Amino acid sequence: QQQQQQQQQHATTTSPPPPPPFLKCNNIPIYFDENWDTGIGGGLWSTGLAIAKYFQHNSSSIRHSLINIHNKHRLLMAATKNTYTDIGINIDIDTAGRGGLVEVGMTALELGSGNGFLSICLAAIAGDILSELVITDMEDHLALIETTVRANAHIVTMERRRDENDGDGDADTTQLGESTSNLQCCIMEHRWGEFQSSNTTTTTNHKNTNADGIRQQVQNGTKKFDFIFGSDVAYRDHLHAPLIASLDKFSHAHTVSLIGVTMHDTKPIFFSALVEAGFTYDRIADHLMSEEFRGTTFGLFVIRRRRGGRS
Repeated sequence: QQQQQQQQQHATTTSPPPPPPFLKCNNIPIYFDENWDTGIGGGLWSTGLAIAKYFQHNSSSIRHSLINIHNKHRLLMAATKNTYTDIGINIDIDTAGRGGLVEVGMTALELGSGNGFLSICLAAIAGDILSELVITDMEDHLALIETTVRANAHIVTMERRRDENDGDGDADTTQLGESTSNLQCCIMEHRWGEFQSSNTTTTTNHKNTNADGIRQQVQNGTKKFDFIFGSDVAYRDHLHAPLIASLDKFSHAHTVSLIGVTMHDTKPIFFSALVEAGFTYDRIADHLMSEEFRGTTFGLFVIRRRRGGRS
């Protein structure tokens, strides 16, 4: 009888089951709650959902593309140094440029994240091949991004790097620790087109970490990424120039950017400005989109540097 009472007591105190996932990517549940009180980035706009569904339904090809991008850039860097041993890997020249070399070390940047949801989707499908994921937005959206990351601790983990009461006068910032996928993640503010002098360094009373170095490089505009992505980032004309300036700063020769837009609010002048800045763009084919987004005004565009640079 005592055992029965203990079982009944345990049943009444057991935590309720977790809420159903918002989405699954790579068969991994992703948890997300909108918070419109945060501002325009607090919710999930249709174009953001279109990118999430694109990640969900094309995970294998996206992983292959990321590997291919990274391998091309590493080969270019190695060729510049006239040695392949500098990059610390064994390269099969016949397969490296075609994605045959699988290596952890790819880097990704989300611009204008708003809520962190798309970064979690990317981590779910490619966390084991990414070494760095930087999630950016304005300061007033960073808390919501942190909330989304905490809700998905099974994909990435987070720890407080510095607290605002530590006496160093700096605002509270966040570093994501390593998950089981060895993914290094940073959440930070980035205002498009605004960069510190490369001679500027940030000093703290704390031991510098790899995340500190990543954050400093982003602030200086010297960090290069293999993959850059963002949703609903070109909906106002005045955003075009600073957005393109950030793409220019953070892209190496083989970087691929994936930008989701709504065609009725992203005008042709944005794409003209991309070309003028030395980029090319291609719209992802309808058959690769989730069914509800086919034949609509929602478009996903792949952006690359054009060989030869600016027009």
